[in-house]
Amino acid sequence: MNENEIKEVKEPIDILIEKYPLVFETMSEQTYNELPNGWYGLLDKVCSTVEQYLTEEKQKNSDTVFEVLQIKEKFGGLRFYYTVQTNNEILFKNIQTVIDKAEDDSYGICQITGRPGALCKKGWHFMTLCEESRISHDFELVENGHKKSN
Repeated sequence: MNENEIKEVKEPIDILIEKYPLVFETMSEQTYNELPNGWYGLLDKVCSTVEQYLTEEKQKNSDTVFEVLQIKEKFGGLRFYYTVQTNNEILFKNIQTVIDKAEDDSYGICQITGRPGALCKKGWHFMTLCEESRISHDFELVENGHKKSN
């Protein structure tokens, strides 16, 4: 490749879409998704588990429909919006539990590096950052939604 060519780099969400076809098969192409690089591993585990649940459900000839509506960061935490159309209450609860746990866990994972992190604030912008990212991006630690006092 010569220096003037642009190398195509896949976004983390695009990698997950390819890797987990059952999870993303009904997602609209117009759906906006923004997955910070540091949360790729967290979402990979979620999608792997949901894909397994959906595979098992398909083997039962179920008419279950799972649809990803949006994946994004909001106020420093992961948001994974979805719908599940199923008569299987256990499946519904299992998917809900996995996604809820990932959203909670995201507040402890740096959204830039994937290392352990904490909720930080700069003005009105919240991010979950490791110490190195917090310092380099000039964010302050927050505690219960307020700037942490020294």
